Amino acid sequence: MILSKKDCLKNILSSIEQKIPSSFIRKGDGKNIVLGFRSIANIPFLKYRKKLVHFNIKLWDISFQIFLKKELLTACCSATILGISPLENRHGFWALEDEILSHFSMNDRVFGDVNFHMGFIKFPNRDTLRNSIAETIITNRKIGIIGHLKVEGFLKKYNSKVLTRIEIPKRRARFQRMTREKYDVVLSEIKKYCSLVDIWLVAAGIYAKPFCEHIRKNGGIGIDIGSSLDTWVDEYHSRGHLRKLLKQHDEKNCLFE
Repeated sequence: MILSKKDCLKNILSSIEQKIPSSFIRKGDGKNIVLGFRSIANIPFLKYRKKLVHFNIKLWDISFQIFLKKELLTACCSATILGISPLENRHGFWALEDEILSHFSMNDRVFGDVNFHMGFIKFPNRDTLRNSIAETIITNRKIGIIGHLKVEGFLKKYNSKVLTRIEIPKRRARFQRMTREKYDVVLSEIKKYCSLVDIWLVAAGIYAKPFCEHIRKNGGIGIDIGSSLDTWVDEYHSRGHLRKLLKQHDEKNCLFE
């Protein structure tokens, strides 16, 4: 059974209200490639190498690659809710979902729709989110952010305050690399601030999964909202579903000009 997007958001809100340490993460096709490379068949090296570029990992930094895979696997196996692709959307490397889950003994997890984060998308040119439960989640909170976007101004409109914002290299950063040293700095900051914030909003690609797990271990609540955070600064070009939303919005507005 895979919980609906709405039920995932309800579970997140319940954990916040009951102050239950939790990790809400999403496992997409890129994470299947990293987990499955050299563990299961049908994942070519070129696909794996492409993901290393996306995640700013040096090809020759083997020790960090091994470390990250272990961290990712631990996060997926310990998540309060693990977002996976619904059956009707399993194409490409999402088609490996059942094989990945079985190989790594993750079949007993609580699964949710991988797209639960879309409730946090902001409507273009408006200060409202697509889902009212998501709005409640970010209202009147002390918040920790892991990501490179400055969303303090937007959250202030929901009477929430960002107590800390931890940056990591942006996806496909040309001159920056993710290393074990940078990774450990993030973990240190999580430990430092976890008792001070109500929720963590994490937009850090593959790293969001283990970061949310470390947040849970430190008594916090980590929510992997990914590219939805981009929309809070009116950026809709980082992902296909966001570009589609913006196009629909623009076309609708054209009808009333």
